[in-house]
Amino acid sequence: MVKETNTNTETNKDKNDYVPILLSSHLAGENAQALSEFEYGLVMVNNAFQRWMQSCSTACEQHNLSTLDNLVIHNIYHRDRAKRITDVTFTLNLDDSHNVSYSVRKLVKSNMLQHEKRGKETYYSVTPSGKKYCLEYAKIREKCLIQALDHLSVDSSLSEVAKLLRTLSGVYAQASRAASSL
Repeated sequence: MVKETNTNTETNKDKNDYVPILLSSHLAGENAQALSEFEYGLVMVNNAFQRWMQSCSTACEQHNLSTLDNLVIHNIYHRDRAKRITDVTFTLNLDDSHNVSYSVRKLVKSNMLQHEKRGKETYYSVTPSGKKYCLEYAKIREKCLIQALDHLSVDSSLSEVAKLLRTLSGVYAQASRAASSL
């Protein structure tokens, strides 16, 4: 007579074990599983954030603004101070100033930004229609995003996550420099 084992207990245990969702299993060697899991979460958040910016600008009746356009106009509107393209690329941690220049030209053409020369430098600031857009975006953000986050009670932990992400951006930047020298 063959003795049966209770496979239900083993199966239930397997179902309850934590299975990480990885960006790429081949990148999750012995010590990198948590990093791959984090990177997958980062990709998901980045894509959702970009989709959010598109939806919010469309709700403000600005159907032609890209994610970068949104980042640029809000950065230039920040503290209501005129900025150079190099200021925007530095603050947003972007390498390609050509894309930022294209975005700025697009926003100037749509009358959301204006420019002024100060010596050899060109400074950009938001126009009244650019301010109107930024404030409308803020209202929709409050209504759709901030109120939803209030229910989660994550306000204090978001600040800690933001600090961690800024620190990790430095780690990735250093790793990028190291990889460039190989």
